[in-house]
Amino acid sequence: MPAVDPARLTSLGADHAILDVRAEAEFSAGHLAGAGNLPVAEFAARRTELPPREAALVVVAATGGEAEAAAAALAALGYRRVDWLDAALAAVPGGLAERTPAVRLWRPAPFLMEVLPHIRAGGAGARRALDLAAGAGREAVFLAMNGFDVEALDDDPEILARAEALAARCGVRLRTQARDLERRDPGLGEGCYDLITVFRFLHRPLFPHIERALAPGGWLVYETFRRGQERFGRPTHPRFLLDAGELSSAFPNLAVERYAESDPEGGPITARLLARRPVSR
Repeated sequence: MPAVDPARLTSLGADHAILDVRAEAEFSAGHLAGAGNLPVAEFAARRTELPPREAALVVVAATGGEAEAAAAALAALGYRRVDWLDAALAAVPGGLAERTPAVRLWRPAPFLMEVLPHIRAGGAGARRALDLAAGAGREAVFLAMNGFDVEALDDDPEILARAEALAARCGVRLRTQARDLERRDPGLGEGCYDLITVFRFLHRPLFPHIERALAPGGWLVYETFRRGQERFGRPTHPRFLLDAGELSSAFPNLAVERYAESDPEGGPITARLLARRPVSR
């Protein structure tokens, strides 16, 4: 965890995200331009608001000691490219001059960011979206920030409360509902959604319900783990792992627009699909 001085801080460049770990009130009173804000005491509760683990970060705080401690906490969470400001933030020229909102450091699944322009270009109807197994809500909130009316389902009401809190911090709203998506009838309805997203979740009996829930012309964005992922961590049970090529043929009534499988060194081993329900004539 390299320490940087104020002069070095200004030369790190745009490849380093700035994470200010002071309390929100202190941050709002003045901060560095381009900084995000997540108090170190809230790392555990708001972990999904941190940048991806591969991101390069520089941590700033009221004192150098506080920045170093926060950098150590990030290292314990698996971050390997973390610098920290070895000085009081007040010692940095302009360090307390900015009063704009915090920069968003978290990001949704890269595949969703990749395909959203294509979905927009192809039309998304009334923009009614459903995020299944939504978890802490990054994908759902991202869609809401891009103009979708989003319903987020998950079986854990506590994690859905985190999704609602994230939405509020980002100035958008979600409709959330705790629901067991593995029950016989998940209650998705028919022709209700212009976009359905599923990330990091697999329950094969849900596939036909997803097809029926899409409106004519509606889109499906699906990405989850394949066999081989068990070498790197969860999930490990075949019930939760796709076979090679399985996802590409899992929705026979949808037209496949994009399909890819990834097997990077070190994982994760995934398959990702963009498909569309044909528009009724």
